[in-house]
Amino acid sequence: MLTFHTLSVTDRAAVQAVSLKAGRRNCNYDFANLVGWQFWFQTEVCVLTDAVVLRFTFDGRRAYMVCTAGNLQTELLRDLLADSGGCLMLLGLEDSQVQAVESQHSDLIIKAEAVRNQYDYIYRRRSLATLQGGAYQAKRNHANRFRAEHPDFEYRPLAPELFDECRRLTATWLEEKDANRTILAEQRVMKTVFANWDALQMTGGSIFIDGRMVAFTYGAAVTTDTFDVCVEKADRRIEGAFAIINQQFAAHLPEQFTYLNREEDMGLPGLRKAKLSYHPEILLTYNTLRICKPYTLERMTAADAPLTTDWMVRQYGFDRTDVEQWVRTLHFNWPQSVKAIDADGEVIGLLNMSDYRIQDEVPQIATDAPDLLATLNARRYTAVFSFIVAEQYRGSRLNYNMLMSILPELKARYDFLFIPVLHRLKTHQYWQRWGATEFYRDAECVCYKLELQAAPRP
Repeated sequence: MLTFHTLSVTDRAAVQAVSLKAGRRNCNYDFANLVGWQFWFQTEVCVLTDAVVLRFTFDGRRAYMVCTAGNLQTELLRDLLADSGGCLMLLGLEDSQVQAVESQHSDLIIKAEAVRNQYDYIYRRRSLATLQGGAYQAKRNHANRFRAEHPDFEYRPLAPELFDECRRLTATWLEEKDANRTILAEQRVMKTVFANWDALQMTGGSIFIDGRMVAFTYGAAVTTDTFDVCVEKADRRIEGAFAIINQQFAAHLPEQFTYLNREEDMGLPGLRKAKLSYHPEILLTYNTLRICKPYTLERMTAADAPLTTDWMVRQYGFDRTDVEQWVRTLHFNWPQSVKAIDADGEVIGLLNMSDYRIQDEVPQIATDAPDLLATLNARRYTAVFSFIVAEQYRGSRLNYNMLMSILPELKARYDFLFIPVLHRLKTHQYWQRWGATEFYRDAECVCYKLELQAAPRP
C-alpha cells in the first residue's frame, strides 16, 4: 500500500536522496519544479527506498509519475493500480521503460502514447558554454554582436538581492505576452522559488548592462550530472540577450554538470525551432501509459435496472425518482445494453440502449421541425440513453470497446443512433469524432445522429 502526503519544501532531502541518483534526466523530477508547480497539479509524494512516486491531477484526472533508476517493479505497479482504482495513468516514461512494462505485464491492458510536445531537450553543457564548431556559428554571431555592442556587460550570479530586478524584467517581458493562465501560474511558481531559494538549492545567473538587468535564468540539479534550466527571461529589445545568458550561464555552472536540460517545447513551433537550433545531444522521450486491469463485457438484463439508476444518479446528478421513472417507461433495450466488469467483479462501465423516440426526449421538435421528425421516425433507430465509465477509466479504450462490442448488431438492425447529450456533459466531442452530426437542440441538450453504415472508428 502506498501512503502519500502533500509535497512541500521539507521533502527535498528525502526526494533527492532517490531522484538525484536515479539518473532520470526528465525535468519533471527537478524538485524545484515539483514544489513550484505543486499548487497547479495538487502534487502528493510517496518516497520509497528506491523510487519516488508522485500522484497529481492532470487534465482533471488522477495521474502518477515514478522516478526510479531501473524499470518499474511488478509489486510497485500493482500498488499503483490498486491506488488508482484499477486503471492507471502513468506519465513521463522513457521508451525503454514502456517496453519493459509491455513485455513484463501481458496480463494487463496497456496503451502507450508518445507525447512529442513533452520531450526534453538535453545539451552538452560545454557545447553551449563554448559555442565551438560550425553548427554554432549563428549562435556565436549573436553572442559576439552582443559583446561588441555592450563590451562592459556584467555576468552576476543570481542571489536574493537581485530578485526585485528579476521581477522588473519579468514585468517588461510580460508586456509582450497575453497573460493567460499558464503565464500567470509561472509567476506564482517564480514567487515560490524565490521565497525558498536556499532551501531548494537553486542556482541562477544574470546579465547587466549599465547597472540594469537585461536577462536572468535559474534552475537546479535533476541528477548528479544534469542541470535543469527552469526559467530564462531576457529583454527582447536587446539583441543577443537570450544568446548571451544561455552561453554565460552554461559557462559558469560547475564542471560536475555534463548536461543541461532546457525542458520541452510545449508544441510551440517557434520554441521547437529555437531549441533544435542549439543541437540537443539527447531528445528525451516522454510517454503516457494507460494501464488497466482486465475486464469483461456482459450484456445487461432488466435485473440491472437498479444498477443503471445508481450510476446515473451518482455520475450525472439526476434525481433518483426521475431516473427510476425513465428506466421503467423509456423502453430500455436491455439485450443490446452492455456493462463492463473488472477482474475484481466491480462494475466499471455501462452503455444503456433504449428504443424511446426522439420526441420523448425533445418534445418541442414536433413543433419546431415536424418534417424533420417525420423523416427521422420513418427510419430505424435506437437511442444511446446513457454511456458511463468509472472515472479512473476515462481516457482508456473502455468506452470504445463497449460500443464496438454491439456495433455489428446495431448496424444489422438500425439505420442510425439517436444520441441526446446534455449541454453540461463533456461527451459532445467524443460523438463528433465518431462522425455523429447535430440535427436539433433545445435548452437542455443537443441531439446527434450517427449513421451506422458509415460509422468510422473514432
